[in-house]
Amino acid sequence: MKDYSADKIRNIAIVGHGSSGKTSLTAAFLFNSKATSRFTKVEKGNTVTDYDPDEIERNISINSTPCFLEWNDHKINIVDCPGYTNFLWDTRASLRAVDSGAVVVGGVEGVEVGTEKVWEMLKELDLPRILIINKLDRENSDYKRAVESIHQAFGRQAVPIQLPIGEE
Repeated sequence: MKDYSADKIRNIAIVGHGSSGKTSLTAAFLFNSKATSRFTKVEKGNTVTDYDPDEIERNISINSTPCFLEWNDHKINIVDCPGYTNFLWDTRASLRAVDSGAVVVGGVEGVEVGTEKVWEMLKELDLPRILIINKLDRENSDYKRAVESIHQAFGRQAVPIQLPIGEE
C-alpha cells in the first residue's frame, strides 16, 4: 500500500440508529472506490465490516469495524459503528479515534433515538458531522419528511447540499 502524509488521511465514523443502512453505505463506498470487487449485502452476510457470526445471523453490527479505501489521492479510514443501544458503548469508544462522523438517517424512518444519541456523542467530542439520508429508494421513503425530522431534532442549520431525483 502507498504511503500517505498526514494531510492525505481522513478518519470517519459511520454512525446512526440501528438498521439505518450504515453497513450497506460502507459497502457501497468500498465498492465504488474499487476497494472491493463486488457489491456486498448485509442480507447475504458477505459484507466486509459485519464478519462476526452473530452479526451475520442477526443482520446488525455488534462491533465497530475499521476498513479503508483510497479516493483522490487520499486514504480514507472508515469505522462502521453499531447503532443499536446495547452496542453504543463500542460506537462511543470508536469516536475517540476519528476526525469526523457521518450520521446516517433512514429515508423512511427519519431521525430516531439512536440518531440523536450518536449526534450527542459527536457533539460532546466536538467532531464535525454530516448527515446522510439513506434508503431513499425504499417504499414510503420521503426526503422532505426526513429533512423535516432532521430540522426538528438538530435545528435549521442542517442544510441540504444535494437533492434526490424523484421519490421512492
